[in-house]
Amino acid sequence: MAAHYQATTLIASPSYPNAIAWSSENLVAVASGHVITILNPASLDGPRGIALLRPSDPFPIGVVNRDDLFEPCLVPTSLARDTEPCARSISWSQQGFAPNASCLLAVCTVDGHVNLYRPPVYELCDDWVKVADISQLLFNYYQDINFGEDDGPDLFQQEELNNEHTHGTGYAGELQEPLSSRGPGPGRRKRKPARVESYVYNEDQDDLGASEDADFSLNPCSKTMKRSMKKIVKPVHEMAVVIRQGVSQNTKEPLSCNGENKLLPHITAKQYAYRNAVLSSLVVAWSPVLLAHDASRWCILAVGSKSGDVSFWKIHKPVYYTIDVCTVYRDPILIGVLQAHNSWVSAMSWEVFSASSSKCSLLLATGCTDGSVKIWSGDIKELNQCTDVKGVPFSLVTEVTTISSAPVSSISSSLPAQPQYELNLAVGRVSGSLETWTFDLCTNIIKNSSACHAHDRVVTGLSWGLDGHCLYSCSQDNSARCWIFEKNHLQEIPLHTNFLEQKESTNLSEVSDRCYGLTPAPGELMIAVVRSLDPNMLDQMYQARTQKAVVEFIWIGGQFLGIPLDKSIHICSQQSAMLSVTNLLWWGSNIFWSLKKYEKSQTGLVLWDVIAALQVIKKYAPTFLEIILNKWISDDQHCVSVDIPYESINDMISKASSRKLHLLNIICRKVMLSSHSTDLWNNLLASSERELRERLVAFTFSAVLSRTSYFLKGSQNRWFPVGVAQMDSWVSMNSGVCNQLKSLSSAIKDLGRRIDSVCEYSVDETCAYCSAPVHFESPDVALCGGVDPSIAPAERHKLSRCTASMRLCSVLQPIWYCACCGGMVDKLVPETFFTMMTSPLGGNHDEESLYSAPAVPLCPFCGILLQRLTPEFLLSISPV
Repeated sequence: MAAHYQATTLIASPSYPNAIAWSSENLVAVASGHVITILNPASLDGPRGIALLRPSDPFPIGVVNRDDLFEPCLVPTSLARDTEPCARSISWSQQGFAPNASCLLAVCTVDGHVNLYRPPVYELCDDWVKVADISQLLFNYYQDINFGEDDGPDLFQQEELNNEHTHGTGYAGELQEPLSSRGPGPGRRKRKPARVESYVYNEDQDDLGASEDADFSLNPCSKTMKRSMKKIVKPVHEMAVVIRQGVSQNTKEPLSCNGENKLLPHITAKQYAYRNAVLSSLVVAWSPVLLAHDASRWCILAVGSKSGDVSFWKIHKPVYYTIDVCTVYRDPILIGVLQAHNSWVSAMSWEVFSASSSKCSLLLATGCTDGSVKIWSGDIKELNQCTDVKGVPFSLVTEVTTISSAPVSSISSSLPAQPQYELNLAVGRVSGSLETWTFDLCTNIIKNSSACHAHDRVVTGLSWGLDGHCLYSCSQDNSARCWIFEKNHLQEIPLHTNFLEQKESTNLSEVSDRCYGLTPAPGELMIAVVRSLDPNMLDQMYQARTQKAVVEFIWIGGQFLGIPLDKSIHICSQQSAMLSVTNLLWWGSNIFWSLKKYEKSQTGLVLWDVIAALQVIKKYAPTFLEIILNKWISDDQHCVSVDIPYESINDMISKASSRKLHLLNIICRKVMLSSHSTDLWNNLLASSERELRERLVAFTFSAVLSRTSYFLKGSQNRWFPVGVAQMDSWVSMNSGVCNQLKSLSSAIKDLGRRIDSVCEYSVDETCAYCSAPVHFESPDVALCGGVDPSIAPAERHKLSRCTASMRLCSVLQPIWYCACCGGMVDKLVPETFFTMMTSPLGGNHDEESLYSAPAVPLCPFCGILLQRLTPEFLLSISPV
């Protein structure tokens, strides 16, 4: 039986570990050479996105004398100069940090530059857009503090002293004659001069500062001016001549640098090596989303460098989201630089530990090329208040002590639900060894739980799965393995699990030679592995030229029995005989666990791998699928029946959280009602949609009433309720709504004229095509009244209504689109609506904080991320 879901090839091969990452919006990014290839797992044969890497000019940190060029500290810098750009590390942020509420992609290149990219929302292209240059901001910070060299003179004074020293010794005049023209001396060998790159700034360009170099303004019409540098490739003996010729030739003005009449500073070899090390980034990692004191969301981007430093960049979510106007972001804020190690920082991993409601910590595990591993902790309350670099925001809590000194290549951390105070840490090394550690967050004691020689070569990928019960690893020896972590011990099990394949798979692992990373899907039922291909085993005419690497998608949902099900369930299907009963039960157990995880967590609903697995099970074992979903809906672990009494449906729906209703709607539409309809699932979908609509109307009415109260006190909320008149009409037309909703509707009408000051209350609507009046008849669609029949034949235009506000959607501006239910959203709903555990009809909420959260582009009936309708030849997300 095929073990792969599907495989797809790449045009370039990865070069560094951890070269693949799966985003929380269901996109897979692969660092394949000079491009970042972005795939949609639901449509691997469809469009792709790319983030094209371009050569970056080195920062003007200074110049050194000719005699210092062969100092040992400068040899690595000279030999490591790459001619072509290449991606070294990639990391996805969580949803909500890009203009369309999607993810930002952080990319670190081999020349040490870190840039942030966003999806092309309105550009209608496949090239992702760079929105920030983290390395430029870091250079500006070090330039402001003179690279920490406070004991000596500043850069300009040091440069003047160097100029005077050069004139006094005649050193510059001696350098005007190239070494090649002097001829070799006695016993001197001739050799080809090394090629190094020096840079001369163009004085015709203005320096606009760091804030504009990394501008987060996403307006495609405004072009950000950047510093212009001209690259000159010179032999090593001409390097100092090129940079200092403005002084030696007695020109009136020296070479222009950044539009100012001054030269680059003359520094020592050690200074150049240190400055180059702190600006050479190696690895990037995004933290989870955190909540600020003002209910806003933010996260931290950690950037590790060759000097052993880790810089922390605080990035906030946008205050509002829009689909047609460019959203202006705040620049990333540098909140601290930590001297984490004494050598290169090679791997990092984040986790959040909540000891109590008032005490939360952000944990960061860092690995180094000297073999050391450390765990750092930062208080989230203190990090909330960080707005600039005032001190190191993290403190060391423990250090892993091990005999092995092999460099660390991969790190993965996991904080299981039980027990909540233990952190699982996995460390992969260049030697191929794999270690697991258990860190007690209460006592700060770390213990080595397991260690083994897992692979023959470098461990290039590590990832925990299924709440810390499974560990997946891959290596440069072309192997990918799965480990069960039970009783603090690793036990290897087969990676490929039996599953009834949905698509024809292409097994290219037979012609692959190295594995460069793996990443789990958001639902953790599948992993993606990237491998390079052996060109000697490919057809040289048709394959070797275009196929350099392959990404394999492998099912892993049938490995660990997360939540046991009753084995007395009868599976009656001839096709299901291809799978053993135990294997099918394990699949059901993990699907049940994944649904429970989505129900309880606040992460975005990305159920593509879960839905794909459910669709296969429905095809071969439909009775078993209905039993699993029945257990999940009714929260009955011992239920073995597929029948849900109709009388209990409404009771279950009214008590369910909004997140669970969103999950139910997605499963009903994409799985249970995709091929044929049944009364049970039709009733469930209808009841769930009606319940969500009533909650949305009650949420809006309650917001209007609370806004009236707080507006009179001088308080203003971020979210402005719209569509109140249309919702009031819907309540009047439906006699079957609950009594609480009727009471809220009466309270809205009692406001009278005061309602215009707190919300947009407009009953009259007109057609955008013929200006005819449009009466409210349905919350989904509308028909205009048409023109005067005496003038022209009656023509009624069909218009769409916003599923969030029931108002007419705009026909002039683009609107949000739901890929699950197909609904159109013109006005967004606050985030608190999607995180409510109980119905707003109960009235047991803090009204002042409940309706103050910003609006987010999520579907009110499906809960998934909305998107803009794009042409089919462009990449789009498929969350379900």
